[in-house]
Amino acid sequence: MIVIIVRPFTYDSDAHIVSGRKAMIRIENLSPQLTAEECMEQRRCIEEGLFEIFIKYEKQQENDSYLGAAAV
Repeated sequence: MIVIIVRPFTYDSDAHIVSGRKAMIRIENLSPQLTAEECMEQRRCIEEGLFEIFIKYEKQQENDSYLGAAAV
């Protein structure tokens, strides 16, 4: 059994105002406040996802190079 604990997030806000064509626009970046353990887990998940993408395209590139060599 997997237990997922959901807690309300608090966020760090980084806001600034830029001028648009007709008005001033407020840009706000919200970043969740995570514990060190949560940050490491998030980083691990991102790295795994990027690795899967890298492997997918690496295999595709290898297949394409074989096809190109066969056509020569």
